[in-house]
Amino acid sequence: MHVKSLFVFILTIWTSVNTGFGQITENPKVEEQSAPYVKIKRVELTGQHTVIYLQFTENKSSSQSLPQLKLYGLPDMKNPDMQNIGKNQIWLDPEARLYKPGEIDKKYKLIKAENIPTTTTKGVVPGEKVDFVAYFEKLAPGIEVFDFYEGRSSQGSQSWNFYGIHIKNPLNKTPKTTAKTEKPVKKPVEAAPAEKPEPLKKEPETASTAAVLKGTVYNVKTRQPVSAQITYVEKGDSLQIKSSSGKFRIGMDPQEKYTFRVTAKGFYGSSFEIAPADSANRNAFEQNLYLTPLAVGETITLPNIYFETSQFTLLPESSNELDQLVQMMKDNPEIRIRVEGHTDNIGDFDKNLELSRKRAEAVQEYLVKKGIDTSRIEAKGYGGTRPLTKGSDEERRKNRRVEFVITNA
Repeated sequence: MHVKSLFVFILTIWTSVNTGFGQITENPKVEEQSAPYVKIKRVELTGQHTVIYLQFTENKSSSQSLPQLKLYGLPDMKNPDMQNIGKNQIWLDPEARLYKPGEIDKKYKLIKAENIPTTTTKGVVPGEKVDFVAYFEKLAPGIEVFDFYEGRSSQGSQSWNFYGIHIKNPLNKTPKTTAKTEKPVKKPVEAAPAEKPEPLKKEPETASTAAVLKGTVYNVKTRQPVSAQITYVEKGDSLQIKSSSGKFRIGMDPQEKYTFRVTAKGFYGSSFEIAPADSANRNAFEQNLYLTPLAVGETITLPNIYFETSQFTLLPESSNELDQLVQMMKDNPEIRIRVEGHTDNIGDFDKNLELSRKRAEAVQEYLVKKGIDTSRIEAKGYGGTRPLTKGSDEERRKNRRVEFVITNA
């Protein structure tokens, strides 16, 4: 009897310990991360929290390699630390959160952090390692893959994310019970008048499942993935995702409309829009992107340039595309371009040639007004002499376009 009891006791303890270790994942697999200098060493699920142990390693070569580095967010400039001047800075944005990929109602907030500030900054020197811990709300049982998502991003700082973190977090198994049930004792009750039962109220349906956008950024020439940054706005927050491998995955609110801007060093960026509610497939989108390298001789079409019909006056809808071109030229002051205007071959040849030239000059004028030196921009019109297609009327619309050619880089 004592032997049996001891065996049951040991079995209970072993089961408890084994279950506890099931909530700890050492060096979890991470499918994608935006910065190699931070790694997740351990994830632990306690009674109340998801505890993530991380390590940051400052670059050994130069303290200037990551200027104003931040981990999630901007420093509180109202409380500067004079001892940190000249050093790179790290901190943890209090808006950092975890979420289950593709489900907007599965977000888990940051509760507290240890060994890293959340309202000020911490200076780091080359080669320094910082071990810190982040406590989040506890992940629901069954979530064995989650994302560690950044807070707001801004100019002059560098953010990071982890996507596809694999942990041990199985669903709770409900134990079977064999408790004896007693027979109910019948008591005499007075008959009550029959009442018509109220109809069941149907709860309003909510869109809890987010749309998911995924894809890869490629070099259009080599078809090789490109390290890139994707910027977008969600509910007033400007968000950035940096992918060293070119792969990205973004959860979207099905009720919102998104404009994504993709940039990569040494390439001309691209923009596109997605409105999940307007699509037949509202939950899954795949968008591979192809960027053109900024090399001499490359011709790049400006897809979102609009003019008044048969005129050369730029419409306001063109500003986003043109501002992207302005930013590229500011970021690359050595680059010179030739803006080229093209029309279709319908109508008077000379008038088309003049219209295409004036449209190219309108783009040139826009860039100059935005601060680009006029000596860096040549404008030329080709009319309908360089068509892309000679197909149907719909196809020939592609011939009416504005391009730029890189003449110096």
